[in-house]
Amino acid sequence: MTHPQQPSTCAKRGPGSTPFGTRLPGRRPMHEAAKEVLGRAKAVLLDFDGPVCSVFAGHPADQVASDLVELLRRRGTSIPAELGSESDPMEVLRWSGIHSPENLIAVEDRLIHAECVAVESAEQTVGVGEVMHSIVASGRSVAVVSNNCEAAIAKYLGLHGLGGLPAFISGRAYADPALMKPNPHSLHVAIKVLGVSPADVILIGDTTSDVAASIAAGVKSIGYANKPGKAEALSLAGADAVVDSMAFLL
Repeated sequence: MTHPQQPSTCAKRGPGSTPFGTRLPGRRPMHEAAKEVLGRAKAVLLDFDGPVCSVFAGHPADQVASDLVELLRRRGTSIPAELGSESDPMEVLRWSGIHSPENLIAVEDRLIHAECVAVESAEQTVGVGEVMHSIVASGRSVAVVSNNCEAAIAKYLGLHGLGGLPAFISGRAYADPALMKPNPHSLHVAIKVLGVSPADVILIGDTTSDVAASIAAGVKSIGYANKPGKAEALSLAGADAVVDSMAFLL
């Protein structure tokens, strides 16, 4: 598969520019490639944290991670320095599954609670509601596949009037962090429930783990580069197209 090329410099946008810089002669803008890939899909899988919303915008992830580390410490777990400074609660959960399995359920339950609180102040990604509506209106299915828990995803969608759009939510497997992306487990579950072929599915995600999971599941991917440096990383990881705004998919 040939992946769209990406400009090596990020010039200021202007007429004829791509989301990532000036369009070179004869080169198609990346968002046009993304629309083409999306247009061929019969079902669309959306990662949650990033493409749909910023989960920890009002309830910082580093505070949640610190709380989980402190929970482990209080339960008698020896905490290495690198875990003590971890800012991603999902990585604390992964670590617990490997190094402190006796405390995994306690960490999982605490994280679920934190996620359900966090989505109350999560910031919706610009354009995602319109994108979801347009996909469903075209007769195609939308599912959410995420390392976040199903309860928090469902709560957020309900709070923002999006609850009826996804045909399925494939959230984090309870107390089994080994199944989180880049493991394709959540994608496999969604694809089976939707009753579609992997070749007819596309995943929209904002991390290299999303891209890796899509490759492992045999589905195409659109990388959502919502932070500096992500466009190149997602492209190098194998994303079939990259955009820096969900609105480009309308």
